Amino acid sequence: MVRTIATVLAPLFPAAPDLKAQPDSLPSGILLDEAVVVAQREGFDVKAFIARVRSDTTYQDAFLNLRRHPHRTEGELRVYDPHAGERAGFFRVVHLVREGGMATLMIDSVREQGRLRKADGDHRYLTARMFQNLFFPDGPRPVPATVAEVDEARAGGSRFERYRADLKAFMFNPGEGLDVPIVGDKLALFDPGMARHYTMSIWSGERNGHDCWVFSADARADIPRNAVVIRTMDTWFDKGTGQVIAREYHLTHAGLLLSFDITMVVDLAVTDGLLVPTHVKYDGDWDLPLQRRERVRFFLRTMEWQAWR
Repeated sequence: MVRTIATVLAPLFPAAPDLKAQPDSLPSGILLDEAVVVAQREGFDVKAFIARVRSDTTYQDAFLNLRRHPHRTEGELRVYDPHAGERAGFFRVVHLVREGGMATLMIDSVREQGRLRKADGDHRYLTARMFQNLFFPDGPRPVPATVAEVDEARAGGSRFERYRADLKAFMFNPGEGLDVPIVGDKLALFDPGMARHYTMSIWSGERNGHDCWVFSADARADIPRNAVVIRTMDTWFDKGTGQVIAREYHLTHAGLLLSFDITMVVDLAVTDGLLVPTHVKYDGDWDLPLQRRERVRFFLRTMEWQAWR
């Protein structure tokens, strides 16, 4: 599904030099570096790779492992004022416990500071509430078996639940058109109307000790203001397994009703036979209608994974 394609930006590695357009063999004139051109001569199928980019589910499946397998998670979130002064924050350490088809996050350590919550105990900031709901949900929860199962639950939920799920997908896995007001249609990266606003390329690079093919999409410099939301995206695919090893992306929009500037970096690794997210970095600036402007950064680290069999 398009949602799981390269949802990442701002490569940590510079784009490979001497990129060459290959209009005869690539859809929409995607650029190839020299390593890809050589690999083509040895049987690398660029069109098949693009199809795999668009249909990949390994990234989603890696995040589902956060709800499936015992592990430990450390998370830290900071809220800043307009002058970059720290306004509030929290730090948590949890570990996941499995009991049959249910999983529970047990709190090992928690620390909060500043005006993080309202008088009723609810989070004052939307991003903080989303962060906790996604990575530190309360109480036992059914263990999702497949990506399709999660999509079915999303489709069958209430309007609010679907909207909240869309916002999560928008923040953590852009690339598919979503039912999000104002910007949803602009996330459909491979839609012909949107694809024309991007320069797309495939290049060879290394990430987290893996030899990878990298798919990149960069918004063209000559496009109209707010024509796109995804400014740049990169995804690293392991050449041997096809699994996503890392993603980075940058999303922006500036309007009267909604403005934001979001950068995320996600690193994944294979541990105890599982593909799992090991580090998540988020830096976001939200200006929402009828809400206080939110400048939030968070960092997540996972460890001590044990496959549940």
